[in-house]
Amino acid sequence: MAAGLAAMATALLPGGAEAAGGAASNGLSEIVVSAQKRNENAQRVPISIQSFDSETLAMLGADQLTDLDAVAPSLSFGDGGEQARTGIRGIIDYSRNAGYDSRVGLYVDGVYYSRSWMNPLTLLGIDQIDVLRGPQGTLFGKNTDAGVISITTIQPSAQANGEVSADVGNFGHWRIAGRGNAPLGRTVSLQLAGSHTQSTGYYRNLLLGRHNSGVNADMVRAQLRFQPDDDLDVTLAADYAADDNSTLHYSYVPPAGTNPFAFASYWDDSATRRTGGASLTVRKDTAGGFQIMSITAYRSGHQFLYFNNETGPIPYLTTGLSQYADQFSQEVRIASPRTGNHDFVAGLYYFWGNNKDRQSLSAGSGLAALGLGGLVGKTSLTRSSVSTDSVAGFFQASFRPVPMVELFVGARLTYERKRLNDITTNDPTGFIAIPITGYRDRFSDSFLTPRGGINLHLGPDLVLFGTIGRGVKSGGWNVEGTSASTFAAGIRFRPETVTSYEAGLKSEFLDRRARLNITGFHQRFDDFQVFTFVNTVVAGRTVQATSLSNVGTVSSKGVEVDLTLVPFRGLTLSGSYTYNKSAYDHYPGGAGTVGTTVLDADGVQTPYAPTHKAYLAANYAMPLAEGGPLFFAHVGYGVQSSENFDPKVANPVGGSAYFIKGYGVADARLGIGSAGQGWRVSLWSRNLFGKRYIRFATRTVLLRAPAILYGEPRAYGMTLSSRF
Repeated sequence: MAAGLAAMATALLPGGAEAAGGAASNGLSEIVVSAQKRNENAQRVPISIQSFDSETLAMLGADQLTDLDAVAPSLSFGDGGEQARTGIRGIIDYSRNAGYDSRVGLYVDGVYYSRSWMNPLTLLGIDQIDVLRGPQGTLFGKNTDAGVISITTIQPSAQANGEVSADVGNFGHWRIAGRGNAPLGRTVSLQLAGSHTQSTGYYRNLLLGRHNSGVNADMVRAQLRFQPDDDLDVTLAADYAADDNSTLHYSYVPPAGTNPFAFASYWDDSATRRTGGASLTVRKDTAGGFQIMSITAYRSGHQFLYFNNETGPIPYLTTGLSQYADQFSQEVRIASPRTGNHDFVAGLYYFWGNNKDRQSLSAGSGLAALGLGGLVGKTSLTRSSVSTDSVAGFFQASFRPVPMVELFVGARLTYERKRLNDITTNDPTGFIAIPITGYRDRFSDSFLTPRGGINLHLGPDLVLFGTIGRGVKSGGWNVEGTSASTFAAGIRFRPETVTSYEAGLKSEFLDRRARLNITGFHQRFDDFQVFTFVNTVVAGRTVQATSLSNVGTVSSKGVEVDLTLVPFRGLTLSGSYTYNKSAYDHYPGGAGTVGTTVLDADGVQTPYAPTHKAYLAANYAMPLAEGGPLFFAHVGYGVQSSENFDPKVANPVGGSAYFIKGYGVADARLGIGSAGQGWRVSLWSRNLFGKRYIRFATRTVLLRAPAILYGEPRAYGMTLSSRF
């Protein structure tokens, strides 16, 4: 799909696809990725990859990373909200808890973003986004056992250039963004970029008379590049993002015949986020064709979430979650030249991070009707802090005994030390948390994550590959588990591991007018970290508790297909499809409880893992007249089968509240633009046919009432842009 959109987009540029990637005239352009820590043609890399370049992102109107959910079938952002769930191939989570790490690694210009709540970032000045599907533990390290999202920004250059764009649409949406690059001399160039995005949102809180699910986001980035000669390249970069969003957590299922996007809540759910950082990237080419790369980075951020746990007009419980994160990373690696029969990449990596949480739960007046009047007006507070030190060494080498056969092998050895610096609670209700002051713990682990396989180059445009690899997700602590029963069940959990088997085909044919990539995969996760119900003993009594522990075994298996076809000049047809059977093989206590009985969830589909998910697109671009402006059009349709939010969907008592029905959504864009890289005007729509669909389905915490969150209804608007 991405390749097809890219082909259409490059047709809008001078020289078309040939200018962009050196492909045959009227054919598909080459996609260059750094999935193996060196720049390579994606069609030669033994990894299942889906790529989106800057033109593709503009055609899709993707303002945030989460906008790629529909168009990348193996990728999922859950409900797409501020909880920042991120998953690949049906393995999804969110690192809301300070002691719990993500399963999908996000990298921007080679810098790792350690907390998944940093993922809903604004897409500004992006050159390319690569979705690396499946475990990437050898070259990218821990906490990538589901995959990697690698983002590359547009780099400063010696030629003055820039771009500006402005959007306006319904739901009060407007966005303005700009990027400017200027040479400051023969060897130095500076690039500045900034954007502001705003919308009122498509939900309306009738009780407060305000819209919700809107956006108010700003982002800036500065990059200073020093290139004294062809062998040395130094870039100093800094960025900062500020988001003040209204973000509905969920609402009660609306009665039939009422407005599905209206709700009544005493509280306006919101999310405030500030993130920023700086990095220094140095690339040095040495004699003999070796390349040395150093990436030094520091990042910091915080997020504040506030929401109504029961979503209605009566205040029962109001949750506040304040999260803080600081991190430092250093990577140094060397890449050999690619000779006729061998090459290698090797490096060292260091990471330090500190996560702090501040959680509050305020009891409202509605508790009095439940016989809990003594709790009204009281607030439970918990603070926690977790630190990580990690060091790793890695390598990957390729050998070509004959031109058509390429063998590769690699491994990463990681040593990690984690410290639970503090859990301190203050609960005047005595209902949520037991009294804890300065609780501490620590442990260390070592991980070996190897990878190996074979590439068969059966022709210049046909590659077969097979790989076996390992991935790991760090252990940690459930620092939200401070009730007496949860603490008694144990809050520390071990690392989880995955073993992955893949076999695939990458091909181009019809004079590079067609591209077909197919990957089959089977992944087995052991010691899967997941919340479960257990029986534990508190004060001599056996009680039920929710525990985050290593009780799960998960299998994820399926097929990924990406097809792009250019039947004639100007028209590109493309489609991506993922068949994914991702389920818990063994999950004791995963289906919740019925009375005093704890139910298992063996065989239940993992959350946000539809068996079928696809995106189809048609793109057309053609001059309106000889030497005149270009007409361009895009229409896409994403469809997916049913999924669930939680394994408790298997619970016979109300489990249906966790079920999410399948749906399909169309998008379109129509416009004209100059023959070169100049101006463009386009009209666009998301959810073109106004499909009503559910993104999130659950039961509320206290009353256990069914609650949902609908996806965005029909959105439409206009975009003006110019490049120079």
